[in-house]
Amino acid sequence: MTAIPIAQEYDPFGAAFQADPYPVYRWMRDEAPVFHSEKWGWYALSRFDDVRAAATDPETFLSRDGIDIDDTAKDQSGPGFLPDVDNPRHDQVRRLIQPHFLPRRIAAREDAVRAVVRDLVARWRDRGTVDLAQELAWPMPNEVFFTVLGLPSAAEEGRGQLDRWVHELKDRRPDDPRLTPVAKAATEGIRNYFMRLLEDRRAHPRDDVVSALVRAEIDGVPFAEEHLTPASEILGLMMVLFLGGVESTAGLTGSLFKLLAEHPDQRERLRRDPSLVPAAVEETIRHSSPLQLAARTTAREVTVHGTRIPPGARVVLVYGAANRDERQFPDPDRFDVSRGRFRHLGFGEGRHGCLGAPLARLEAKVALEEALPVLGDYTLAGPPVRYRTTPNMYVWDHLPLTFGVPAAGREQA
Repeated sequence: MTAIPIAQEYDPFGAAFQADPYPVYRWMRDEAPVFHSEKWGWYALSRFDDVRAAATDPETFLSRDGIDIDDTAKDQSGPGFLPDVDNPRHDQVRRLIQPHFLPRRIAAREDAVRAVVRDLVARWRDRGTVDLAQELAWPMPNEVFFTVLGLPSAAEEGRGQLDRWVHELKDRRPDDPRLTPVAKAATEGIRNYFMRLLEDRRAHPRDDVVSALVRAEIDGVPFAEEHLTPASEILGLMMVLFLGGVESTAGLTGSLFKLLAEHPDQRERLRRDPSLVPAAVEETIRHSSPLQLAARTTAREVTVHGTRIPPGARVVLVYGAANRDERQFPDPDRFDVSRGRFRHLGFGEGRHGCLGAPLARLEAKVALEEALPVLGDYTLAGPPVRYRTTPNMYVWDHLPLTFGVPAAGREQA
């Protein structure tokens, strides 16, 4: 009797898929490189060359309907939400914010980033156990990015509420594209907070990004209207900075330490040769991409691998699958910190490439340089727990580790 092949399904909302997406990605690349979801109505590209071609053709693959496949675009983004904006407005708005994230300006912040990381590591270095996600991967980008923007420091009033909103904004239910009431309430709270903050910076400017944005002009027209509303472009830009500036870095950092726990041979290579740290960061971005997908809308009919995609169709660019494509990467499922120079799509590419990529790379590098000597031959102390968020993201909520503590540290503890 001939076995009947089991039908596969790419459903990024499903809990089973999110637990381990990579077997489905492999099937997609081999058997359904242009996957059509009857359930959700969109197409999905999974091979590296196809995803990159679409990402670098923004005139055909538009962003106007949002890069998310859930209701983020409808309920959270709005005008000014840069990843959802096409040209000419995209480039006009990006030019306002881009100078603050140039690699040379980010590099100048390394000492400040290192101070944040050292303070966080000092809190658990003599304890022998740590939830790396909750005690480093999340609080590090929170503090660093809040400082870059000009949001409250950890000691300032109102910061506790902002920290809660960071997580509540991404509250989602499995198999459901709708934002939960928690996420909607957090969105309203953040918008109201940002409007008050922008008005304060307009009246009392500081040397920070928020103050620069509220005073900026595009072709002589103020970017921020005199009377701000939830539909103001500057509110949309603030939302995307807030939504994207923390989670992707938390995901990258958590995955970096998780992979090194699972591959002690690679960790030992880093300890013997710290110059491989930047390469380890890039390999993590490729292997366990924080940004797993981005959606587009076709401006015209396109045909890929014989499949006709009509105009106005939603197309999902599956970065997480493309970055494991054996057509592009030898032995792509292997985590190898000495893989060498290679091109990946972990932060997207083209017009909508991630604005904060230089800052995320710097933070992950510093986190590894500071924490790895303390952790030594650490091991997972329990199963990692995925963060509940949009299907776009691959992030850890809990990453329990155990590590050896020198005798002096045990006595002090």
